[in-house]
Amino acid sequence: MKMKCIAALVFLVLLTAAAYAGEKDACSHVTLEWIGTHVPLSKSAKIVLKREQGEFCEVVMAIDGNLAPVYAGKTSLVAGRLFEQGRPVTLETMKSLSDVAEQERQNAREKQAMAVEKRKMLFKTRINELEPLVSMSFGPGSAQGFIYVITDPNCSHCKDLLSKLEEMAFEAKLTLKMIIYPVLGPKSREMAAHALCKDYTYATYKEMEKPENPATCDKADQLIRKTEDLLRPAGVSFVPLVVASDGTWIVEGNDICKVRTHLGLPSGDTDGTGKGCGPGENQ
Repeated sequence: MKMKCIAALVFLVLLTAAAYAGEKDACSHVTLEWIGTHVPLSKSAKIVLKREQGEFCEVVMAIDGNLAPVYAGKTSLVAGRLFEQGRPVTLETMKSLSDVAEQERQNAREKQAMAVEKRKMLFKTRINELEPLVSMSFGPGSAQGFIYVITDPNCSHCKDLLSKLEEMAFEAKLTLKMIIYPVLGPKSREMAAHALCKDYTYATYKEMEKPENPATCDKADQLIRKTEDLLRPAGVSFVPLVVASDGTWIVEGNDICKVRTHLGLPSGDTDGTGKGCGPGENQ
């Protein structure tokens, strides 16, 4: 009986010690899932370092090729630099991870290059599938060719590019064939569906704002779904894009200079930052 009591007492002491040790472990609860409950994380995020730093858990994450230090408490997360008695803890940690940081940047560059090639291959091999997705067009009556413009009605960069493409269309005698691809959330999708259901012209589409009573229809749902089915698998998750009529080149983003360069147009226009669009620039 006495031995049983002693054994029970030892077990209780060990259990209490384990619980106390658990309370002292500042990192046991810190995972990507836990961090994600406090701040949004990209799918590529991963933890490259996790260790106790006083009462905090020091965590360094690799996110899209960059290292991001954060400090976790039991119920909260702090982003920024940590100092301890004048010692720059965060700076020291980041210096110690310089090799890791360079490797993550290299991995991100390689991943980005592969993603670009995947998108290029899509438009080279499946360019004929873009034509059924066109919902409106703009250009001079004397147009002798065309380019595709993939856009979102709620995208300010798209609208900025469209104004420059309009001028270029007359200069180059091209038609702009518009493909609506709502990738910026529910508001974009509502605006896209409304424009398609109401058969908006190019002029109406360009100036549209979010409608008070957005229209929906099967025609819009089917066209948006077909557009998504083509573009999403290739990693097209942004707008605007400009695509050559034969798919031999694409311009990602609102860089009018690159569009002009691909079309062989002379200098004279700018990219919105004051840079000229001369031959060979911004390639």
